[in-house]
Amino acid sequence: MAPILDILVSFVIGGILLMIILTANDIAAENHTVYNGDMLVQEMLTSTVQILEGEFRNMGFGVAEFNPTILAADTSSITFMYDVDRSGVVDTIRYFLGPISALSGTQNEIDRLLHRQVGNGSIAAIGAVTMFQLNYMTQDGVSLARPVPSGEWAEIHTVEVTIEVQNPYAPLNPLGDNPQALFSSSLWQQTRLASQNSRR
Repeated sequence: MAPILDILVSFVIGGILLMIILTANDIAAENHTVYNGDMLVQEMLTSTVQILEGEFRNMGFGVAEFNPTILAADTSSITFMYDVDRSGVVDTIRYFLGPISALSGTQNEIDRLLHRQVGNGSIAAIGAVTMFQLNYMTQDGVSLARPVPSGEWAEIHTVEVTIEVQNPYAPLNPLGDNPQALFSSSLWQQTRLASQNSRR
């Protein structure tokens, strides 16, 4: 009887140890997946922000005095002018959000492409975002209504940009059967993005 009891106790202890090992492996794999998702989101956000920040700071460069720099300003779109390639020819730059349907193949239901267009050239996607929000302020820090009326474009002194990027996929929910699955997310906000050339 004693040997059988010893065998049963050994099986129980072995089973417990096996469960602990499997659980530890699952936790390690989950942490690794989340970490990779966070890194991916940070890289996506950084590449998008670098383009935006550089161009917004150069807004109005090369535009003749008393000529308009900003040609349209809304909640999630802006059109402005500056000499992109320093050629002496002023270009029109437009940033705007694409439709959610353009990224319907991803698990994330709210991600969309942020587009950039130079003049009448082709439209380029510079990144996938879940939020692209613009706010416009005067030199005195007063927020302007959006869309900003054409008569107030020259009053725009500072553009506040808020961007959120989320992972397009939920790595821990590959089948998409959990609508509440958490996506890695990163938020960037620049509240003092002003160009010395913007007021024309």
